[in-house]
Formats: sequence, structure tokens, C-alpha cells
Amino acid sequence: MSSLVGSIFSSSSNTSADQTIAYSSAASAAVSAQAYLAASLAATTPEVRRLFSEYSAQAVMGHEAVMGLMIKRGWTDPYTSPTEQLQASIQQSQQAVSSNQ
Repeated sequence: MSSLVGSIFSSSSNTSADQTIAYSSAASAAVSAQAYLAASLAATTPEVRRLFSEYSAQAVMGHEAVMGLMIKRGWTDPYTSPTEQLQASIQQSQQAVSSNQ
């Protein structure tokens, strides 16, 4: 199964399947944490507020774990300037678009 997934991702872009899945997981964990935080702020019942707050904390911990993996593997560098990060994102996007044409 891993060779099938790897072949699908490697044929459509220059990034590995692991890297693509890690970026997707980090983005979805961030969105989940934001949604649960918004729900906990909107909740009026203390029990529901606590429940959503705990879910938000778990999503933040999941995001932290995925980002730690991405930093360890060298897929992202949190200490580069925002301009360099933006340029790297633009370059990756252009590569993905040109490989799909």
C-alpha cells in the first residue's frame, strides 16, 4: 500500500507522500483547534465549554507533534524569515501546478 501511495504522490509532485500528508495533517489540526476554540468560547454551559476546550488542547498537541516531525525531517524551518517562507511556498506551488499540466 505504501508503494501505491508513494507512486501516486511522486508522479504528481516532487515531494514525498510523507511530506504531503504531514502538511495536510498540520493544516487540518490547526483548523480543528481553531474550530474547537471558537466553539468553547461560544458555549454557555460550563460542561460543554470544558469539553470543547479539552478537544482544542488535544488538537493543539497533535499539531505540535506533526510540526515537530516536519522540523525534524527538515521539511520546514520555523526560524527563516517570513519572506523566505513565502518564497519557498510559492516555489512549491509552482512546481505542483507545472507537474500537473
